[in-house]
Amino acid sequence: MKKWALILGGSTGLGLASAKKLGKEGYNLIILYRDRKAGAERAEEEFESIRKMGVACYGYNKDALKAEVVNEMLTETARLLQGEKLGVMLHSIAKGNLKLMVPYKEVSPRTDLSAMSVEVLKEEFSEEQHFLQSADFALTIEAMGTSYYTWAKALFDAGLIREGTSLLTLTSEGGRRAWRNYAAVSAAKATLEAISRNMALEFAPYGIRSNVIQAGVTDTVALRKIKGNTLMKEQSLLRNPFGRLTRPEDVGNAVYLLSRPEAAWINGAIIPVDGGESIA
Repeated sequence: MKKWALILGGSTGLGLASAKKLGKEGYNLIILYRDRKAGAERAEEEFESIRKMGVACYGYNKDALKAEVVNEMLTETARLLQGEKLGVMLHSIAKGNLKLMVPYKEVSPRTDLSAMSVEVLKEEFSEEQHFLQSADFALTIEAMGTSYYTWAKALFDAGLIREGTSLLTLTSEGGRRAWRNYAAVSAAKATLEAISRNMALEFAPYGIRSNVIQAGVTDTVALRKIKGNTLMKEQSLLRNPFGRLTRPEDVGNAVYLLSRPEAAWINGAIIPVDGGESIA
């Protein structure tokens, strides 16, 4: 029986690292991502490197949030699997609004930050002109939260996941902590975690598990879009017991571990993959 994995958001960062690890371990891959021409070309180069591992790797530059794309990919996935089922579905979609709620105002004096760090925050946030609206929350929560269930339910209804399938998604400490201009993403992550818990309950009788990987701060394209990310990385280096940031490969390894039969009794969990950063 062939092993198959579907990755939503797999052209860069944590999704791509997971694809590479699963490919190395013999998984054939179906990868959805959304990028412009240059990004798509880089993604295809990465997918070709995976194919050289001796597995199939199909990349689709499509918007995974559109209903017509979901339906189209159900048909395409069924065609590729030829009666097999998905062993893994990884939701790694990073799309949302990064805006402040109100204009940035520094509290003085700040004793927890160096003078240089305070100036960095002022510079990065003081020019913000656009602020969060209700629609921004709705878009972000749908993209990074409820779409996890949308895809899982569609695959379930189509008979493409089975007993033993590992459903996985990604969160961060931001689901329970606050960071300036991260409110919409934070709400999405909290939603995502709640959805996964309930999926773990209701899908379990069918032998299907749902778990969340809480990645530590990782220097990815998505992180670099967050204002104040330089300070975020500095603080994480200070907190992390191992003195380094989480790497995409760390997350890819965890995705593979949770795909193993030995992980069959792990369900409904939020698993930190951060070297202990979140406890320090």
